[in-house]
Amino acid sequence: MSPPSPSPLPSLQAWIRPAWFFAGLLAGLAVLSWCGWRSGRTDYHPGFQRVYPAISPETSYYPTVNELAAIVRHRCRPDQVLVLIGGNSILEGVWQPVGDLWSRRLQELLGERFCVVNLAFRGGSPTDGAAVVAEVLRREFPRQILVVDEAPFNGVDSIAHEPYRYLFWQAYFRGWLEDLPERNRHVAEYQLDREQRHRFLEAAADAWLDRVLHFHDLWNRVCFERLCTVPSLLGASVPELLRPRVRFLDEEPDAYDPAFLASKYPASSLEAEMAIVRNLSGQFYRRDRTGAWRFPDAKRRELARSYREAFPPDLAARTLVLLGHSSPYYVQRLTPEERALYHRGFEESRALWRAAGYPALIYGADYTEDDFGDRIHLSKTGGRKLAEQVGAEVGSLAKSLSYLP
Repeated sequence: MSPPSPSPLPSLQAWIRPAWFFAGLLAGLAVLSWCGWRSGRTDYHPGFQRVYPAISPETSYYPTVNELAAIVRHRCRPDQVLVLIGGNSILEGVWQPVGDLWSRRLQELLGERFCVVNLAFRGGSPTDGAAVVAEVLRREFPRQILVVDEAPFNGVDSIAHEPYRYLFWQAYFRGWLEDLPERNRHVAEYQLDREQRHRFLEAAADAWLDRVLHFHDLWNRVCFERLCTVPSLLGASVPELLRPRVRFLDEEPDAYDPAFLASKYPASSLEAEMAIVRNLSGQFYRRDRTGAWRFPDAKRRELARSYREAFPPDLAARTLVLLGHSSPYYVQRLTPEERALYHRGFEESRALWRAAGYPALIYGADYTEDDFGDRIHLSKTGGRKLAEQVGAEVGSLAKSLSYLP
């Protein structure tokens, strides 16, 4: 009698069960979603001082609203006055090494009753980044002051601007922002724009999916701590390009470094820089029949509306707008008439902001050439002067808002 033949191995098809597959898929997605949710509520940026290039959209890293809010929550207590720094690279601290960062000095001057967090982005506008976070945290930190900057007579978009508008959409589609008719109108206009409609639909779908799966927060944490699947452009080749962002340090150069002093104000760009300085105010003025310079009423009304609609009214009163002069290296080269118009533009721009309900401060008029690293960015000495000016204004504003006795 022959032995029984061995039974054949079960086929692959026999091991596959649709119910098991989908149950495993759902369980895996649930675990990843939970990890993302936890990541969005964890501050994994040790010793955070500012949004430097390795953790910004400049290098394809897009910090989320949750991520930025977690940084604030980790560093600040609800019983402190929260001071959020927004705006552009000037307030981010270009030319200031992290140890000499102006916002660090601002924290020292304000003391324990205040908590300063610098969320400025290079190329940012007043309504980008920190402004979104401030509105999201308005109930957790009701005593808050937002510090932003802008050039004279620049309009402001209430729904932020590219490439940082994604933060606005994250907060908007999750219902974290105030319901403002004017801003809703701007969103509707954006949605109806044929060139922007695909971006709007993509942002809406992305926000809906991320609300369930939390994949942005999960990916950012993995990218920061373990492995970045998107090249950073901070290295020469793979694997340097894919290194976790935590390994790229904040290495902002010092404007006082001899390696940069020789090329601080290059003659090759003098003409172009002077054209910018002249146009800061001069491009907006027109001569009337008497030959006097006048600011057009239509432009004045346009700016007034832009400023009124930029922020919710309750946040506007606690948003300090900074208007910064260019380096005297350039300003002193203006003709007397150009210089008078230049200074007049700053005064009128500040008046427009104040009329719209914002505190506004002009800085830099009495700074020296050494206080700048280039035409607009401040060196560490200029940063210390700015911290003193802003510190005094923030302290006064905190008292007027009844934040302090």
